[in-house]
Amino acid sequence: MRELANAIGYTAYSHISLIEKGKREPSLKFVRKVADFFGVTVDQLVRDEQDV
Repeated sequence: MRELANAIGYTAYSHISLIEKGKREPSLKFVRKVADFFGVTVDQLVRDEQDV
């Protein structure tokens, strides 16, 4: 989580932790940054239909 937080411009990973726990909804800006980080589209990230 720390590596992701740093890569997308957050100084702490607590924001990501709250999203993972369902205690906070991610903003569209956050989702776009995460999608870019992982090299997927926002749709692929949100729908979680990526073949691994």
